[in-house]
Amino acid sequence: MGDEFFGLGPSAFERTRPEKTQSISAYSVKWQGSDLNLPVFKINIRVLRYNLWNTRVKPHLNQYMAQNKLPENYFETIDKNSIETQRQINGFLRKNPDRKEAFKFFKNQGNKPEVQEPLVATPDGRILNGNQRLCVFRELYSSDTKKYSHLEMAYVAILPTKGTPQQERDLEATFQDTKLSAAMFDWVQQGLWLSEEKKKGKSNHAIGRIIGKSQDEVARHLRLMELATQFLKSINKEGYWVELRDSMSLRQAFKTLDEQIGKLKTVEEKNTLRTIAFRLMENPEKASKGKGTSVHLLIISAAKSIVDGQLVDGKKKTQSKPKTAILAPIKKRTAATRSKDEIDVTTVDVSGLADAIIDQG
Repeated sequence: MGDEFFGLGPSAFERTRPEKTQSISAYSVKWQGSDLNLPVFKINIRVLRYNLWNTRVKPHLNQYMAQNKLPENYFETIDKNSIETQRQINGFLRKNPDRKEAFKFFKNQGNKPEVQEPLVATPDGRILNGNQRLCVFRELYSSDTKKYSHLEMAYVAILPTKGTPQQERDLEATFQDTKLSAAMFDWVQQGLWLSEEKKKGKSNHAIGRIIGKSQDEVARHLRLMELATQFLKSINKEGYWVELRDSMSLRQAFKTLDEQIGKLKTVEEKNTLRTIAFRLMENPEKASKGKGTSVHLLIISAAKSIVDGQLVDGKKKTQSKPKTAILAPIKKRTAATRSKDEIDVTTVDVSGLADAIIDQG
């Protein structure tokens, strides 16, 4: 795709922006505290720019910095409007799994953009809502300008004033869960957004109001992100959010782990379950292959075994007891507690750990 597809600079766009009298429709939004009807125009896809802070590319930004050992503020120091940066964002968007449906939809020539669901842009041409669609339009049109000539021009609603980064993020989040439910953020994209809002001191209730979720739903999602962050650190892949989302398929495991941790009473029990779960999640295929089960079911069984005292974290015991073998005999138990061997969950092989959990289940 040629450089001409990656937008005009802010000043150049504003000079060529259509007059309000040229609008072909209106689009309602709440912006800076007011209910507005934004003018909608047909604008060439070549002149628009992606939003570097678009939540859909946040996982890619984090992983790019982690892989290249860059400072956390790296993307704040670059020219977000340069052709190089815009091309990089385009590459990130093309890798998103949530792009597949939009690409398949618009690849069918009979499906055309609708004026009722325009892209939404700042006064200087930066897209706040619709970055993924713009990416699809550009790829299809550039691949066959005749076949996809109807994608050369996009419906774009333009805000009347510039906003703060926070106002822009709030508007983007609102679109995802209300106006365009079919294109909602995935769990990692939304989770990173929630985590950023929480760091700013916002309450779960305030965050929930922006995206139409209860404070309990926000709290639950934040707990999943905290577990995911701890997991990535435990396998020395902190910041690798794209890999976690696209290659590991562990969302259900994190949900189950959160639920089971909530049922355990002591900090030691919770930490032991977390240790077990992370070991299983690091190599889910080895943990479940040929066993007729899955990681999230193993986590449920492990939680029960922890309560019964059958699974222990050997590292926690070394402070007061000498190191023991993987299978160490324990004191006799009553019939009610069933006499079984303790398993040191930190040293046993992952497949052996899964077998032990199944045997004790």
